[in-house]
Amino acid sequence: MAHRPSASALCSAYAAIGLVLVFVWSALSDHVFGLRSALPEFLVVNPRVFFLAGILALSAAFAVKPKLPRAADATLSVLLPFIGATGTACIALASNQNLFPPAMLCITGLLALGVGYCWFVVSYGLLLARTGSIARIVYCLAAALSMEPVVRLAIESTFEHTAISGIAVCLPFVSMALLQIVRTMVEQEEATSGVEKDAFAKEHDETADEAVPDRKTALESKAGKIFILLGATAALLATVRTLSPCGTWDAKFDPAPMTTSPALVLAYAAGVLLFAWYALVRAETRPALLRFQPAFLLIVLTLFASLVMLFSQGPQSAILYTFMILDDSFAHMLFWASIACTIASTAMPARRVAGLALAVYSALSIIWLFLLGDNDTLEAPVMAIAITAIYLLTMIVSHTNSSSADQEEAQTPHNEAQEESTALADRIAASIEERCVEIASEYKLSPRETEVLVLLAQGRTRVYIQDELVLAENTVKTHIAHIYKKLDVGNRQEMLDLVFGKNEGPAPAELTETR
Repeated sequence: MAHRPSASALCSAYAAIGLVLVFVWSALSDHVFGLRSALPEFLVVNPRVFFLAGILALSAAFAVKPKLPRAADATLSVLLPFIGATGTACIALASNQNLFPPAMLCITGLLALGVGYCWFVVSYGLLLARTGSIARIVYCLAAALSMEPVVRLAIESTFEHTAISGIAVCLPFVSMALLQIVRTMVEQEEATSGVEKDAFAKEHDETADEAVPDRKTALESKAGKIFILLGATAALLATVRTLSPCGTWDAKFDPAPMTTSPALVLAYAAGVLLFAWYALVRAETRPALLRFQPAFLLIVLTLFASLVMLFSQGPQSAILYTFMILDDSFAHMLFWASIACTIASTAMPARRVAGLALAVYSALSIIWLFLLGDNDTLEAPVMAIAITAIYLLTMIVSHTNSSSADQEEAQTPHNEAQEESTALADRIAASIEERCVEIASEYKLSPRETEVLVLLAQGRTRVYIQDELVLAENTVKTHIAHIYKKLDVGNRQEMLDLVFGKNEGPAPAELTETR
């Protein structure tokens, strides 16, 4: 019998293909249509500023209003890709029509392109983050980033300019269809077998008892440091991308692409995958504030190597291009891995986390482009600023990590009564969990239903379960309904009677008192 890929593998494959199409769509839109010919000569900033302004607008909206009604979300899922495709059409037509001013049409198209691009990357990123695995989101990004140059080269070398314009307009709709498939598969995966928690979720579980004041304070302090780390990775991505060929559109600083050499393409793909495994996936089990330190330092070192090559080999070197794009891909993966870590480590809505991170990235990128002005090469003052900024970011991350490690090592109990109370609560919780596991085995509950049953038996609310297990409200309701049906009970009290009626252990009231 032929081996069939798992639903999880298929979901990851669809997500990677969808991201490839989004990256190719953006690259075709900004590198093929000759943006400067449509923009006025007096414009002294790079055209990418308007694209970033679109990202900044939507990411700010995500930060302010992260949760939307289901109907509104479904409408935006169709409307925003359409806006992005319309933006591509405006860019392509700007210099080839007389009905509208070319500059106005091109700027409008770039803004719409930024909005559509932001919607796609946030939607794919958060869907992958919902699965609870940093490896999944990192490997999907690595695959997409590795395939994008090859797919773009195939399109540009096969089709004429008019056909490329049509392909670029159609790509958002194809990616939208794949996004819907990925969303459906993720929801089915959550509703049936559930998703195993990764190290992020387990860390959050171990420190989620907000009834202990000191533990709550420590959790808030840790969340603040994680947000500092998220801001540092956003600033790093903005710096690295602005200094790479990806960051200056339609510019004279355009080294020979790595696709001129198959060896460089293979080296780039191997470098992306090795970085994903060594610097991000392998570090998944480390504490949240320490796991990204190797990745951060590798990105800084690669950027320094690129700057050295800029002066030693000249700005037209294909090897220089490969190093710069490689560093950009490293920073991209680190950025989304840190978003996933922040989502798992804090109670903030996922869209707000992504919105804040993208807002910092886009705002800093706009500032960088204004500093560069209309220059196509890196002048000495700009390079000095870049190196200083990266140095400061490195110091911030290193200080945050070392301070956190020192605090964790130096942290000792200061109240014996509190220690005993916490230990008793842990024993009671373990007893309840053991009893729930027995019932789950007896009544054939799924792994996710077992987790929900344990939390229900501990007296947790639906909202708490939703946040704790990173589930949608309707998904929690569905799991509770399935539990009641399998246990043949009508409400929570009957369920508690079943759990505690055959057990001599503590009742929920005793658990509440100890907590």
